Amino acid sequence: MRVAVVGASGLAGFAVVEYLLEKGIETVPLVGSTGNSWRLFSQGITPQLVNVLHPDGLSRALGGCTHVVNCLRGDENVMLQGTRNLVKEALRAGATRFVHVSSVAVYGDRPAPGAAVESAMPSVEKGGYGWIKLRQDEIVQRTAARGLKSIILCPPNIVGPGSYFLLEILGCLLRGELLLADGGSCVCSTVDARNLAHACFLALSEGSTNGERYFVTDDERVTWASIVDGLRAAGQIVARPPECTLEELRRTSEEPAVPKPRLWVSVKHLVSGDVRSALRKDPLLAKIDGALRAFVGGFGPQMEDRFRLAIEGPIKVPRKPGDAKMNVRLSAQQLRGVWHRCDK
Repeated sequence: MRVAVVGASGLAGFAVVEYLLEKGIETVPLVGSTGNSWRLFSQGITPQLVNVLHPDGLSRALGGCTHVVNCLRGDENVMLQGTRNLVKEALRAGATRFVHVSSVAVYGDRPAPGAAVESAMPSVEKGGYGWIKLRQDEIVQRTAARGLKSIILCPPNIVGPGSYFLLEILGCLLRGELLLADGGSCVCSTVDARNLAHACFLALSEGSTNGERYFVTDDERVTWASIVDGLRAAGQIVARPPECTLEELRRTSEEPAVPKPRLWVSVKHLVSGDVRSALRKDPLLAKIDGALRAFVGGFGPQMEDRFRLAIEGPIKVPRKPGDAKMNVRLSAQQLRGVWHRCDK
């Protein structure tokens, strides 16, 4: 067995490489650049550079590999076109097994309760990380139908040394940017990087081969409170994060509705100070503006102030620089409320 691990410099990819080497399996770590490969070099592992957007180089890198583990990360083009090239070249190279590391994000930011098991239908809005991962899954599944034996693993938040997820939470706690809902009682699905690597090892020879999804989560039921308390202790953070109810967090994280066009709002904008300053550059419009100001001023300063307040509204007081700014995107992960469990 000779296993190519694509995206070997990332948290998941490095864990897979390290685990396979410990098992005595010949492993080919493939990376897009050496800039983030310090984990590999620190263990005396020399990765092979490959650009997944160049099929020729990818074909050479996969030469002689019997299995491929895809932990590819990057922008949308790298993740999608790179995956297309990868499955095509793996199929051409005669790989006997393709293990694709996806994500529970394919079930959306706020998945339905039924998404606790893999049989649920993925549902995610276009454009985000979950949407890209779902498109990757579909690429793998189409190639599986053409003969490349494939399996898809869906981990939740990956934890362990160097976890991006835990480091982001720690940073928010240090800056006071995490909003904790209902005392942190919400469930947080996690998997240790080593456990994910073990799942990838098993998937090289076990499980479905038609592109089915498998959740990969730890058995322990973890809450946001347990994660926050652990990180506060590790970071010696005395202050507790600000708290709110789940409903308050839901309202805070909702996208503001786009206001409907209204005539009065348009009039207010038209006669606002900024617009009038621009219009006064025209000599004729400057005369009209002056005449209107004189007309309103004839009613007295009190009436002029009331008219200005009705048009421009009250003076807006800017936020103080020290005011806390919550990381709504991270805090809103508490709204997922689903503990993903493998039902296979």
